[in-house]
Amino acid sequence: MITQFTINLNKGEDIAERQVRRRKRFEVITMTVIFIAVVILSVFSYRQHQSVQAILNAKQAIIRDIDRKLDSLKKTGKNISKEDVLALAKLERERVLWTKKFLSLGELLPQEMALTYVEFKNNLLLLKLITTVRRDEKEFDKVKEMIDRLRASPLFFHDFVDMKLKEQHQTKVEDQTILAFSVLCSIEKGAAVRGERSAGERRSAVARAVGGG
Repeated sequence: MITQFTINLNKGEDIAERQVRRRKRFEVITMTVIFIAVVILSVFSYRQHQSVQAILNAKQAIIRDIDRKLDSLKKTGKNISKEDVLALAKLERERVLWTKKFLSLGELLPQEMALTYVEFKNNLLLLKLITTVRRDEKEFDKVKEMIDRLRASPLFFHDFVDMKLKEQHQTKVEDQTILAFSVLCSIEKGAAVRGERSAGERRSAVARAVGGG
């Protein structure tokens, strides 16, 4: 009986070719990923550039519009008097800055407390708030702590002469106590009068500045 053996002399070459193909495939995949990443970054950068350019264009348009209005005022030959400037400065200094007050109020509120209602009527600011109460806390202490915070804030309490609790009530949701209460803030009478007269005074001052009367 004759036994035959077959020897593949190209076996070593096949392994080398497979390694070369794998290396080329890896290089192609790597280059593709890099190319896609570059494209994505380029698109993102282009969009960012467009957004910045749009903002710059808008600002330049505003500046051009202001320049046109200034040129128009210069051509009319009508100047703002010293009295008008002082009147506008007084209104700016004495008016009640509600926006800053409410921003300050948002910073003063504890994390578990929320403002649910705001009303300003007859020189009175009404704030309605809601909060959770832990088992080791007392409702009155919770309310007093919040009112003390408001009183201690120079930015919020400015223009107010009094601040007091109007009402409070609590409910239970499952095992959690919910406290709702309202705080009434009395505005300074002088500030209230200034607020009522400010619109008329401002219109009068601007009318004199623009109309020359």
